[in-house]
Amino acid sequence: MEITYPYDDPHAQDAAEVLKAFQTNADTGLSQSEADNRTKKFGANVFEAQKQKSVWLMLLLQFKSPIVYLLVFGTIVSFYFKDYIEAIAIVAVILINALIGFFMELQARSSMKALKEMDVIHSKVIRDGKTIDIPSEKLTPGDIVMLEAGDVIPADGRLLESNQLQCDESSLTGESLPSEKNTEKLEKDTGLADQLNMVFKGSSVMDGKGKALITGIAKKTQLGAITSLVADSGETTTPLDRKLSVLSKKLIWLTLCLIGIFAVTGFIRGEEWVSVIKTSIALAVAAFPEGLPIVATVALAHGMLLMARRNALVKKLSSVETLGSTNVILTDKTGTLTENKIFVDTFSFAEAKLKVRIKDKSLEIENGDTEKVKKEIELLTLVGALCNNASAKPKDDKKKLSGDPIETALITLANASGKPVEELIQQYPRVAEIPFSSETKMMGTLHKSPTGQFAAAKGSVEHLLENCSKMQSGETISDLSSDIKKNILSESEQMAAEGLRVLAFAYRDDDGLTKENFLDELTYVGMIGFLDPPGWILKRPLHHAEREGYGS
Repeated sequence: MEITYPYDDPHAQDAAEVLKAFQTNADTGLSQSEADNRTKKFGANVFEAQKQKSVWLMLLLQFKSPIVYLLVFGTIVSFYFKDYIEAIAIVAVILINALIGFFMELQARSSMKALKEMDVIHSKVIRDGKTIDIPSEKLTPGDIVMLEAGDVIPADGRLLESNQLQCDESSLTGESLPSEKNTEKLEKDTGLADQLNMVFKGSSVMDGKGKALITGIAKKTQLGAITSLVADSGETTTPLDRKLSVLSKKLIWLTLCLIGIFAVTGFIRGEEWVSVIKTSIALAVAAFPEGLPIVATVALAHGMLLMARRNALVKKLSSVETLGSTNVILTDKTGTLTENKIFVDTFSFAEAKLKVRIKDKSLEIENGDTEKVKKEIELLTLVGALCNNASAKPKDDKKKLSGDPIETALITLANASGKPVEELIQQYPRVAEIPFSSETKMMGTLHKSPTGQFAAAKGSVEHLLENCSKMQSGETISDLSSDIKKNILSESEQMAAEGLRVLAFAYRDDDGLTKENFLDELTYVGMIGFLDPPGWILKRPLHHAEREGYGS
């Protein structure tokens, strides 16, 4: 039985049906020999590189310009009239101009190649019943891949198992919030962003664990389809090339007109026709702007170097001017205008609203009296650290946070407050968890505390308030009336209007807590406004989160 590839609509099939279609086993995976055979048949899991121009063709293309054609003609005429100094000067200008453009583009190509060689993703795949680590380019349809927080999805796949799995698919769908995954069969016409039983190449695992059957590799993935469209778009003439072409035509006609006027005048005056022709041609050569190409090339090369200092690679020299000629840009927000790196920006309590920042790994309050809300800040930090599934993984002798962007921001907040998350987790070991869902819009965790039991909860302001009967006011706890709830909701709407993502936090400290009731009768603490700041490309004063670089 030969498998059909690419397999149509795996999201609309049961996991067992997809396994059968790809002739694989969820527990043992493919055999190594079968994987090798499929790799020979379907190819490697890499995008086909566009055929690059040869070095010689790159060099020859530097001479492809109407201005250069005019200069070559001028060189020939100068040699004909034995004006060797003028001829040599023009040849030097042509060669210098071509070499500058050639070496700048060659350097950009080398840099792009080095970047691609650095971008090697490894995947944990089951082969012959064993979990092994292989480069993602060796994956093939039917492979069983293990996923966990921090992993980059190496290919499109149908989920077989999902344990609180959340994926960041902003690069594919533009949706900044993580997608909560499951293994349920879906309708055939389900949109890409709603295919919750699928994982897609190029996205990343923010939280949880999962097991996926690879259904598409390389250009047969959703990302591959987009890449193919970009690759097939073809090259277009840049605005600079068009302007130079127009200028060249104008110069040619202007020169021809001047030569014609000069020649007619000479003949009318009775000059020898040989002398008139020689002088007319000499005039035409003198009118050619020999310095124009090199001035334009040097200016573009300077711009290319300036962009390189800002970590922007330009593959083609004339593209530097093209960006300056752009008047309409179509873009999504997350990952383009913003970096999908969330930062804590505002605390909102019953008594105060505070702007906060993290500087030198310590929390700073930018305005207001913190003594009145000291207890609320401590509880807010504690709840945010405990009701959290983000984790820190070693990377380059440091620990890099991985997980939901909001949860990583909360861990950063706790660490900056002088209460390392590792110590809090040891002091409050987790007993139970109710994960966030689209129905409840809340997450809660139950912990053993030094004095008994402690429940931590976070979620949307409206839904969390429904579970709260009390509120923290300084060192005391008071009743949470309906009027106060309305004020809190009004404040949250105002914060959202300011461009912040708002979450509410609550807790319960009670010896009688159980896994069934720990989210009932909660005590409201406060709200945090999170900011997803604009990216570096925008020319504006940097937000304090970017200046300090926390959360990364």
